[in-house]
Amino acid sequence: MKLVKKLFIYISALITYPFLALPAFAETSLDPCKDTSGISAALCSLGGENVARTIQNVVVFFIVISVVIALLYLLYGGVKWITSRGEKTEVEAARNHIMAAIIGLVVVFLAIFIISLVLAAFGLKFDSLTIPTITSQ
Repeated sequence: MKLVKKLFIYISALITYPFLALPAFAETSLDPCKDTSGISAALCSLGGENVARTIQNVVVFFIVISVVIALLYLLYGGVKWITSRGEKTEVEAARNHIMAAIIGLVVVFLAIFIISLVLAAFGLKFDSLTIPTITSQ
């Protein structure tokens, strides 16, 4: 009985799969960005010339977010130190928060320095980063 079921499945698959193939649009001009609006229009505007600017904006965004988070963590450690009432364990915990925030800020600024150093080694600047495009002649 199992052999009959397997044979039925294989034969039905052999018959139906060729009819499920979608037509290929290799010969037609299919433009997915034609008549778009909203988010899809914004995504379609990201061409090869805008990729470098997008990468730069994302990196700057994460740097700003990480600096803000580190400063808020530093502020939290300071408030925790002020409200510790001189207890040793709470002062030590607040000091650990402040040190972690300072180390985080140092790491962020070192990352900016290393990115600038690597780009300078290749003769690039972070504010004028461009990705080369291939053009057909």
